[in-house]
Amino acid sequence: MNIEKLDKKIGVLDWLIFISIVIMFIMVYVPQSIWAEEEAFKKERRNRMKVISQAEEFYYELTGSYTTDYNELFFLVEAAMDSLIADSLFTGRKTINLNNKVYEILLESGFEVIVDTTFSKVERLKKNVVDTLYTVIMNNDKTSQLDTIVTNSNNITKYKQDSLFVNVLQVKYEQRSEIESNYLRRKFHLNEKLIYCPISNDNKNKKFTLEIDKSKDDSQIFKITSPVSDGDSERRYGIFKYSPGQSESIIGGKKSWAEN
Repeated sequence: MNIEKLDKKIGVLDWLIFISIVIMFIMVYVPQSIWAEEEAFKKERRNRMKVISQAEEFYYELTGSYTTDYNELFFLVEAAMDSLIADSLFTGRKTINLNNKVYEILLESGFEVIVDTTFSKVERLKKNVVDTLYTVIMNNDKTSQLDTIVTNSNNITKYKQDSLFVNVLQVKYEQRSEIESNYLRRKFHLNEKLIYCPISNDNKNKKFTLEIDKSKDDSQIFKITSPVSDGDSERRYGIFKYSPGQSESIIGGKKSWAEN
């Protein structure tokens, strides 16, 4: 009888230990996953705000003013970039027709390159390069002797055309690795998706607020604000809280948050 009671106590104790382990796992893992989710959405919000703010600066460069119409903003900046890519001489005072509206713009040379690289994520690519090295025999007109010079395929033609050239003594191939920055593989376009402020998986329909401050003399200052409020907090698993943070802004190119 005592053995049966002891077995029951051990069984209950085992269950209590198991439940305690589960609770500890939940208390440690769930908050960390929520924090990671908060950070991911905050990072994406800030990235979109920076892209829109940069697009506004390009729009200002083209037109001399800002706009709160994001469709107009995205279309004009991309149209100007595409026009210069298609025709590098399409510079100076130009007109662009978009959606039955004529825009008078000023296009500077190289505008398309700056925009193209701004709206892309640089990718570092490692590639193997084979160099062809030539050992060339040349006459030395000062010592009347023969000199040997090592050169590559970029300069071999120059040496062969030289009157002092005698012969190619050796051709050698060497392989090396180099890193290049590629902006085209991860290029993105300005589209309507950018105007929506990602707060959580269930809260993606709010739009960033675009404003133009004209209170100081005749100057204009562009401001973009994220529409995040305390009401956007969410309960997770009944006892945990998902907090997207505070509303942030970029005013005149200056971010309200600190960056490393």
